[in-house]
Amino acid sequence: MSIDSQWHSSRRKEILHQYPKIKQYFGNYPPSIIAIAFLVSLQWLMAWLVRDLPWWQVGGISFLVGQFILHSLGVFVHEAAHNLIFKSKLGSNLALFLIVCGSLSFGESLTYIGVHGKTHHLQLNDYQYDHELCDRNLAEFSTNNTYWRIAESLIHLLPGGAVITDLITPHLVNSDSRHLKSANISTQLNILLILTSLSLYIFAWFVISPQATLYLFWSLTLMISNWGITFRGQSIAEHHIYQQGKTYSTYSWTNILFFNTGYHDEHHTFPRVAWIHLPKIKRIAPEYFTNDNPHSYFQWWWWWATSIFTPIRYNRYIP
Repeated sequence: MSIDSQWHSSRRKEILHQYPKIKQYFGNYPPSIIAIAFLVSLQWLMAWLVRDLPWWQVGGISFLVGQFILHSLGVFVHEAAHNLIFKSKLGSNLALFLIVCGSLSFGESLTYIGVHGKTHHLQLNDYQYDHELCDRNLAEFSTNNTYWRIAESLIHLLPGGAVITDLITPHLVNSDSRHLKSANISTQLNILLILTSLSLYIFAWFVISPQATLYLFWSLTLMISNWGITFRGQSIAEHHIYQQGKTYSTYSWTNILFFNTGYHDEHHTFPRVAWIHLPKIKRIAPEYFTNDNPHSYFQWWWWWATSIFTPIRYNRYIP
């Protein structure tokens, strides 16, 4: 366990000693499945609504609407990573299957679940083990090559752009040798999620329209790209390096859209508490949770974008 993880663990014990009633909020929250079903339905409704639009309008709606729906849906991938939706393994797998019916992410959600708990929470801010820290070699290469960052960002605007650059970068720079661990993931479930994503893209193409498939795929790849405004902005906001805190919380209206993801300091201190209860933790022990983020996800992303997406300072990166 890293030093920063130990800090959260020690603080958790101290808070529970003073406020033992917090324990009542430990555990899973099954009603999350309602929000998941709503978001999946909303994403498919949008796919149906764009069925007759020209490609450039589909791209605009993917950028302005689709990526944010998927960001909200991604919150529940994170909840599943902490087993906070259903208690049973079967229930968790069913929830993940439903999420993938909306995200169509080819099993990447399962990959994330495998590494998140093993690396980010237990090894917080330890470069060798925390998967959310940007690879040093890639960060240095990007920092020193402005033209590549410009080209990468332009490619990211295309459908599948982030996938294209992920295939290119290994030929430009070797990744650093690190010790990132992963829990064992089910090969059968992974194959099911991949086939489900592929089948649904085909279904959208032939049953709704090619524009529907374009919308679904473009929304996904925009969200994970440099243009994933709140997705990337949240990542910067949670562990930015402008100050010395371990973890930061963003208390703004975006918590309504993104199911309390802003309560990140509370989450790292109490990872067994579901999203719905995190504001209660803040209200019970406000004197402990004072690492307020002074800027919104949008502001953080904008500063990063205007730096031409430079990794240093705006991404989690250890020089």
